[in-house]
Amino acid sequence: MTPDNVTVLFDRGAVSQHEKAYGVLEDLIVTGALAPGSQWSEVALAEKIGLGRTPTREAIQKLVFQRLVRVAPRQGVFISEIDYQGQLKIVQARRDIEHLIVAQAAQLASSAERDSLRYVAQQLDELKDTRDMRTYMRLHFTLTRLLGEASRNIYAAEFYSTLQTLSRRFLYFHQDRYTNFVHICDLHIRQINAVVTGEVEAAIELAKARNDYAETFAREILMELILNSQVSVSSAPHSPTASGGKR
Repeated sequence: MTPDNVTVLFDRGAVSQHEKAYGVLEDLIVTGALAPGSQWSEVALAEKIGLGRTPTREAIQKLVFQRLVRVAPRQGVFISEIDYQGQLKIVQARRDIEHLIVAQAAQLASSAERDSLRYVAQQLDELKDTRDMRTYMRLHFTLTRLLGEASRNIYAAEFYSTLQTLSRRFLYFHQDRYTNFVHICDLHIRQINAVVTGEVEAAIELAKARNDYAETFAREILMELILNSQVSVSSAPHSPTASGGKR
């Protein structure tokens, strides 16, 4: 496999070799092509993506920071399991940062950025008929990037991007449960329109509605897995929680 024949779902317009390596590896992890819990050597990953060991090693370091992989000395690289308990915490963490992102984007986005957002909204509207999950995830990635750039806050945007990557992975693995596709596309479109027209409060309220939906979605899956004994349960002061991924 070489980078030239790899279709990267989340196109960052990478220029450097380590950026290309990161983009391909992220795609493979999020979509499950690199299975959760699987063990790899650095050499094997470099061969799989058709890039050198040095850019692959640099990409792995970033993936470790994002909790998508872990590195064990003398054992190799392990693709992280999906953290079901952590998914709820991801949504909770995403709430306030997304409020900041959309509020600042609504105020600071350039005319060109607002045009780009309108185009994403148009594609989301067309997607309601096809309901293609890979296209949705590509648009979700693009929207995250555009909002982050328009917010003019590189620190918030980077953290926001990491949280959204983890959310997309969770969604991709449970896409069969994502039945209310038209509703979630409409929420995205309404939020985009609020940002484009500079309606700060409306953009924040729609961000809240989207995160409410995401939290309910994650909680329902978590509870189902607990009831079916598919995730481990750890004791907590007030209520049981699931820890780690599936057994």
